[in-house]
Amino acid sequence: MNTSAFEHLELIPMLLQKMERMEDRMTKLAPLLDNKKDVAKFLCVTPRTINNYIEQGYLKEGYHFYRKNAKVLVFIEDAILEFRDDLSKGVVA
Repeated sequence: MNTSAFEHLELIPMLLQKMERMEDRMTKLAPLLDNKKDVAKFLCVTPRTINNYIEQGYLKEGYHFYRKNAKVLVFIEDAILEFRDDLSKGVVA
């Protein structure tokens, strides 16, 4: 059996600790994108514009957001990041 694959196992705890610190920094720098107000701020638009995007079908339920308790919108971060990229490319009118 080749033991060279196990030579650096002692580095795993240190790497995990560094990753956790990086994640902490990222959450402090990047806003949470789970509610309309924060999504609007992130996209540099008003909450009313977010409503318009939803009404016009640019933001799709089940992909960009879902409804919690039938009323509260919860946005999906990865889909909002993708939407922002599409906005900057002019894909979204």
